Amino acid sequence: MRVRPAEDTDAEPVTAILREVDDARVLSAAGWVHGRHGAPAARRLLHLVATDGDQIVGFGASGLDIWTTAAAGWCNVAVTATRRREGIGGALLEALLEHLRDIGATKATSFIRFSDEGERWASARGWSRVLTGPLIAVDPRTVPHVPLPDGYRSGSMLDAGPEAVYGAVVDAARDEPRPDPIENMPYDEFVSDWSQPDIDLEASTVAYADDLVVAFTEIRIAGDRAQHGFTGTRREYRGRGLASAVKAIALGAAAARGVTRVTTSNAEENAAMRAVNRKLGFEQIGEHVIVGRELG
Repeated sequence: MRVRPAEDTDAEPVTAILREVDDARVLSAAGWVHGRHGAPAARRLLHLVATDGDQIVGFGASGLDIWTTAAAGWCNVAVTATRRREGIGGALLEALLEHLRDIGATKATSFIRFSDEGERWASARGWSRVLTGPLIAVDPRTVPHVPLPDGYRSGSMLDAGPEAVYGAVVDAARDEPRPDPIENMPYDEFVSDWSQPDIDLEASTVAYADDLVVAFTEIRIAGDRAQHGFTGTRREYRGRGLASAVKAIALGAAAARGVTRVTTSNAEENAAMRAVNRKLGFEQIGEHVIVGRELG
């Protein structure tokens, strides 16, 4: 087994491993390659693969969290199920943590699909829980109609355009539970994420008050599976049912495309969004966890 830098040609086996580790993930090979090249240089990304001969058996990535000034990094490791307990994950992790130390991070977080095996592995290496949230799913064909309140209208993210949506995303993101508060969300990074191939911008939905985007929901679709990305509402427009309405519209669009399962997750602390998802019929199928550790 050896660890080497990942290449674009590794996209298919890498994304297969990532989907194996968390089958709620919607990520294509094209989407993974886009993420490698679309991220700002300031993130200092490192992508590694572990190989056995010509076979890729593990993947790891790390980089800086440039949305905060807290010298924070992030790190993720995934190993195919048949090759665990061979030291592959540990070898990837050590290389990734060394990279984070070299680029100035003093702490790191990792977003994982909970399993007893995974939590034991992480705990043994100094990681502990920071945030927890239920992983939930719904068949979009069963989602009830939720009308927009009077005075608002809906549209697609595609028609709205990134400039119109950006302000609403930044405003909503300030209140999203996360290990470190968002202090900066560069527009160029937002535009790069906007063009991620797996995001269905026609199904992703916004709500307008006059010509101002005041609520939004992003959805990624691949075949009969979909995954909700960020959903939010501008602070002064909350409590009016806008998030429920735009999510219901996006879920209806996903159902029309043949999707039979949509997944998402929310931090336990985000009571308002959890209530929205219960209203739409989402039910828990697992748990997503953010774990963290110091890098001393």
